[in-house]
Amino acid sequence: MQELIINFIKQHAVELIWIFILFFLGKIILSFIIKHLVKLSDDGDDSHTSQKEKRAKTLGQIIKSIGNVFIYSLILFMVLNLSGVDIRPILASAGIIGLAIGFGAQSLVKDFVSGLFILIENQYGVGDRVKIGSFEGDVIKITMRSTVLMDDKNNVYYISNGLIKDVTNMSQQNNKKQVN
Repeated sequence: MQELIINFIKQHAVELIWIFILFFLGKIILSFIIKHLVKLSDDGDDSHTSQKEKRAKTLGQIIKSIGNVFIYSLILFMVLNLSGVDIRPILASAGIIGLAIGFGAQSLVKDFVSGLFILIENQYGVGDRVKIGSFEGDVIKITMRSTVLMDDKNNVYYISNGLIKDVTNMSQQNNKKQVN
């Protein structure tokens, strides 16, 4: 077995080196993109620094996770192809399985996408006083899937982000319009 691996490496040394270069290049580009997006999320308002940092960190982790899955999958397919494995049936199967999971997990995907937009648009953050539908309280936690509120009676409400239609944020102050 060890001899087989050594022969494989000798035969495909150049291709393997390129795969490693692409892997590390992909990781560097992913880090650059994350840092750039975090800088873009800075709106210059220092009043909610901790909220901005939390939001930027959450978005960075999401992008990093998605990027890593893409990079590792790509490298795996390249190594399999180099080994002589026909990857076309694997890609077709992955597409069909992904489609089936997409239909089965439609509400979960809706929750994640809604949560992503809540974070990107900074609709509300932890500590804000909000009204979501018939629920009103302080936001104590925001995840990609749900928002957790606590009302004045210490009741805790878990609201799926995909179900959130309208939000009233009583903590954000409107900037006064300047009349010329």
